[in-house]
Amino acid sequence: MLGRFLAGAPPPTRLLLTRAGPVENPGVLYSHPGFPLSGEGRQAVLALVPALREAGVRAVYAADSRAEAEAGLLLAEGLGVPFEALPALRERSWGAWEGLSFEEVRRRWPEEVRHWTQDEAGFAPPGGESVRAVFARSQPVLRGLLSRHRGEAFLVVGNCTVNRAALALALPFLPPEEGLRLEQDYARLSELRFYGEDGVLGYLNR
Repeated sequence: MLGRFLAGAPPPTRLLLTRAGPVENPGVLYSHPGFPLSGEGRQAVLALVPALREAGVRAVYAADSRAEAEAGLLLAEGLGVPFEALPALRERSWGAWEGLSFEEVRRRWPEEVRHWTQDEAGFAPPGGESVRAVFARSQPVLRGLLSRHRGEAFLVVGNCTVNRAALALALPFLPPEEGLRLEQDYARLSELRFYGEDGVLGYLNR
């Protein structure tokens, strides 16, 4: 990768990431349509506007789920830039586990939970999706956004799994099952900088 920069690096395409939240979650597994932002979550999201304006964000994208879409719209309005909700950016579907607490899942599906702990990226709950499946549906869309905004900065309001898929585009040595090693708090910013197909991590969870 270093060799192609010897003649001078081109302007990067900057993908900024955040997670919407906190949300009004009663302590259960959830994906789409999910829960709305809490009052604290709305305040935390709006507090990102100055940093995003300074970064020169030109557009905002989010999943079409409640919290992500609400956060994306709030940020786009605060920045005065276009907003688009994309179903491909949804969190992994939990299938039959949707709306259940982890303790209830562990009690009712002990064998499936055992498989989950042994294959964190490949396991899919009954009727749901694996981490690898979310990577497969979200990464082509993320690559398309990188192409659309070449040389610009844009924001994706993602979630735990889709943001891991985005990070993996810049950090291909990081396998899907290890993505949880990169902390992603609610309403924090991470930045990926892409020089053509090559990406670097600018900062994480700021």
